[in-house]
Amino acid sequence: MITAASTPRVLVTGGAGFIGSWLVEALLAAGFSVRVLDDLSTGRRENLPDSVELIVGDVLDAEALEGACAGMDGVFHLAGVVGMRLAHTHKNYSYRVAVESTERLLGFFDGPVVLASSSAVYGLTDDTAVAEDFPITDDSVRRYDGDEVGYALGKWHMEDRALRAVAKGHKVMVLRPFNVVGPRQTGTYGMVVPTFVKLALAGAPLVIHDDGLQTRCFGHVRTFVDAVLGLAANPASWVPGQNVVNIGNDQPVSILELARVVGEEVGTELHLEFVPYGEVFPGRRDVRDRRPDSRRLEQLLGRAPSWPDMSEVVRDILADLRASGEDRSL
Repeated sequence: MITAASTPRVLVTGGAGFIGSWLVEALLAAGFSVRVLDDLSTGRRENLPDSVELIVGDVLDAEALEGACAGMDGVFHLAGVVGMRLAHTHKNYSYRVAVESTERLLGFFDGPVVLASSSAVYGLTDDTAVAEDFPITDDSVRRYDGDEVGYALGKWHMEDRALRAVAKGHKVMVLRPFNVVGPRQTGTYGMVVPTFVKLALAGAPLVIHDDGLQTRCFGHVRTFVDAVLGLAANPASWVPGQNVVNIGNDQPVSILELARVVGEEVGTELHLEFVPYGEVFPGRRDVRDRRPDSRRLEQLLGRAPSWPDMSEVVRDILADLRASGEDRSL
């Protein structure tokens, strides 16, 4: 269990990034003392409150990771390669960040650990809704990475290391996020929602892969972080067999519908450009539809998370861009 009373000092790896910085703020509001380890390759110092201790370092650096964990009572291990573009370009590094850092962390740190895996472990399945017990193999995951060792396989092997540690008595929880979106997320590395928002603000065409009828389940980062804290504080979430949890909105939205919402909220006429997925990511296939089975999440939280709709998400992103002046820096 991780609560401010039982586990007051926590480390967040990747805490200067999009999701990490929101989690840091929520932990501080809940009464935790927070330290962050981040190499700032995709995270930003300005995402963090001044009161937070930031250690600039790579999770693959054993000395940096062990030093950051010194004196901590718990760890939220969020560090990883961000976005399809980086994951596709740096396949081996994506794998190593997930697996090697987790192996090292679980090898020397005895406290409770929350690991951020990914819905990518479900591979290219287009099942109506995927539950945590969905059958997964190395081959099915590898197909997501274009039949190579990469991001998805790294997350799957991260989970394997976690469950091995659990079998030895270690407290580990594995989270499988589904398309977390919101303010501070950048489109630089292939995230579709901020990319669409900035293109619409610039009056540029929104580039859509294939026909745009593929769906995603977008969940606001505020709700995601609220769910993470709720799970971490619940002893039942750490019980083997219950400690792998999907976190995501179960209401799918097509990419074409997302484009329509962005255009409506930005107040601009839409210009769409359709590009084959294989031209952008050679050797890979896109997931047509993926929706989380949220029954375990709701059971552990004792409630259904309140996921804002896409219009609210886009409005929040626009407000954040305009407050920072980034809507004029396109």
